[in-house]
Amino acid sequence: LPRLELKWAFAFPNAQRARSQPAIAYGTVYVGSQDGTVYALDEETGCVRWTFRAPAEVRTAVIVESPSAAGKHAGSPLVFFGDLLARVYAVDAFTGQLRWSYKADDHPNATITGAPSLHDGTLYVPVSSLEVTSAADPAYECCTFRGAVLALDAYSGTNRWKAFTIPTAPREVGRTRVGTRILAPSGAPIWNSPAIDAQRGVLYVGTGENYSSPANDTSDALIAFRLKDGA
Repeated sequence: LPRLELKWAFAFPNAQRARSQPAIAYGTVYVGSQDGTVYALDEETGCVRWTFRAPAEVRTAVIVESPSAAGKHAGSPLVFFGDLLARVYAVDAFTGQLRWSYKADDHPNATITGAPSLHDGTLYVPVSSLEVTSAADPAYECCTFRGAVLALDAYSGTNRWKAFTIPTAPREVGRTRVGTRILAPSGAPIWNSPAIDAQRGVLYVGTGENYSSPANDTSDALIAFRLKDGA
């Protein structure tokens, strides 16, 4: 390590932070950026091979399809990632051409922070949210978001199933001192990447906090979902 020397460096334009973990495959470094641009950089030189522009920050890692998996379908290998507006993308790994995109959740504060997990032709996508910032407004009815995992067909973007971390929709449980409705249970977002146990047919995720009281038993928890149907 003391003998390492800088080979190349790449500065992200229009960015103040870098939160997307790079992935290396096919002689290329794939990485997202704060302004929504996903870069494919030459592994040897750092030169840009192609870019893809999402409408919002890409803070997830970029998931790259392996050659063996790509050989099972027509076309080039794909790369997958999510953005701050909770949209999932599949892009050609060699050209950057969009294959499909899918809105993972309709909640206005939904986002994707954990990297999707690819397994056997299915992309498993964790959904989190930024609703806690909206709740700072005393007039905001907190809260309505529920964490979720989606199973999408990796090659068409078709939704196979969606499972929530909180099974029931929030309902009114009280009022604040200024008369704003309190809705619960809510929250339990999934900030991390799903871990897949193919032998048992299960995926595991960790959840965050509830956004409103009373809390339920699936916040700050480890949850296992069945791969085939999300149960």
